[in-house]
Amino acid sequence: MVIFVLNFKLIFVDGQSMAPTLKNNQIMLINKNIEKYNKNNIIVFDTKEYDVCVKRIIATGGDNVQLNNGCIYVNGIKISPYNCDETLKTNYKLEKDQYFVIGDNYNASIDSRAYGPIDESDIIGEVICF
Repeated sequence: MVIFVLNFKLIFVDGQSMAPTLKNNQIMLINKNIEKYNKNNIIVFDTKEYDVCVKRIIATGGDNVQLNNGCIYVNGIKISPYNCDETLKTNYKLEKDQYFVIGDNYNASIDSRAYGPIDESDIIGEVICF
């Protein structure tokens, strides 16, 4: 029991930003002791503006993320099916401990397109079971 409490956490999904992968009020099991987060991992993290969020990593430290003409590019490659506001024209060079995250239901998600990259120190853990 102690090992479970120290390493894992149960969290409820709140909202539709990760649909259809995760549904509102669904329970997720979070691993709090991940040494390295990778692209495509679904993570839970804390933000000052939006409290606890669940999103998918699409870029990691060292990557260049560009929002331009309604599309998202990671290292010059268009990431489909994700898009962004046509008026956004932003470029991020991610530091080694930064991540660019987005919701699977990208049309109904507030994510790095709105608040920029997140820091590794804000990550609570990786979703390992849903």
